[in-house]
Amino acid sequence: MFQLIEQQDGLSIGVFGIGGCGCNTLDSIYEQRESKQAKLFSVNTDKVVLEHTQSDDAVLIGAELTHGYGAGADPEVGLQAAQESKDQLLALINNCDILLCATGLGGGTGTGASPYIAELAREQNKPVIFVATLPFSSEGQFRSNVAQAGLNTLKEHANAVITLPNDQLIEVLGNNVGLFDAFKHSNQILHSLIKSLIDMLCFQGLINVDLNDFAKIMDCQGDAVLGVGKCDSEDEFTTALDSALNNPLVNQVDMSSSSGVIVQVNCKEEISLGSYNLITDTVRQKVSPNALVICGVSKIENLVSNYELLIIATGASAKMVVEQHDKAADSELKKPEVVITQPQASDIFDIPAFIRNQAPPPSGK
Repeated sequence: MFQLIEQQDGLSIGVFGIGGCGCNTLDSIYEQRESKQAKLFSVNTDKVVLEHTQSDDAVLIGAELTHGYGAGADPEVGLQAAQESKDQLLALINNCDILLCATGLGGGTGTGASPYIAELAREQNKPVIFVATLPFSSEGQFRSNVAQAGLNTLKEHANAVITLPNDQLIEVLGNNVGLFDAFKHSNQILHSLIKSLIDMLCFQGLINVDLNDFAKIMDCQGDAVLGVGKCDSEDEFTTALDSALNNPLVNQVDMSSSSGVIVQVNCKEEISLGSYNLITDTVRQKVSPNALVICGVSKIENLVSNYELLIIATGASAKMVVEQHDKAADSELKKPEVVITQPQASDIFDIPAFIRNQAPPPSGK
């Protein structure tokens, strides 16, 4: 049924880790990377972080502004640092066909620099996807407000934004899970997405999703659903689909409002026509009849599982669930503007930086 696959060596996927949280994510996926077509770039205002981050290239942004000592939890400093280093950032962006970016919102560098990097990428007509973590509620309302303001700005520029609220780590994994293990679990989501996207874009199959198809779906701005499901037999496709569409660690999105969807099936073995129709029909039933749905199938012999499903839905609306707040708190959160003021010392609670400082520097640096 399938033609022999052929790797597309010309495609370059840039994986950017922005700020402390983003750089920490690069550390977790550096050794697991399986394709030379994915280049990892760490971007930060903190030179110590960059010295301990595993990546293919590192950019210290805002060296004159911050002298390499970080953004001080101030998004405005993060923005100005990125603007100062515009030429360096553009040099990286222009060498990529697609940008996948990991960042943490609520601090200085990630919150301030990420929207600017997304804006630069869009100006260069590069599809850009962001995976952004949101702070724990225990980190305080100030940090939450900073994160929400940064998220709103990021959505104005990025093609797709997937949010991973840290509070959902607790809901899904429980209070007793180790802190390092919890963040490894979150980082694994990003790694699975990156690998699946590389497989989809870098290999040709019987039904091919090319870069132009991908760019067309990415033009549908809004919240996004990106999910991966894996299974070893066709009898498990329903479970794999559910895993791809309902990851509990990803902020819930109303998929029915999506305006563009990619369904990619990677497989070691030939997939039956009935199973292929089951997958595509299930996804089509979840979106608007007017949504653009693009399907791809590739046979890739080195998959870990026999079958791998990748779902990308863009142009959707997030389901904002705030059950933990009372109505008075909800009304405060719904104010049209969020004013960011300089944080007090008690507001600067940077979990990713804490985790980063526990890790020994990688060998060879």
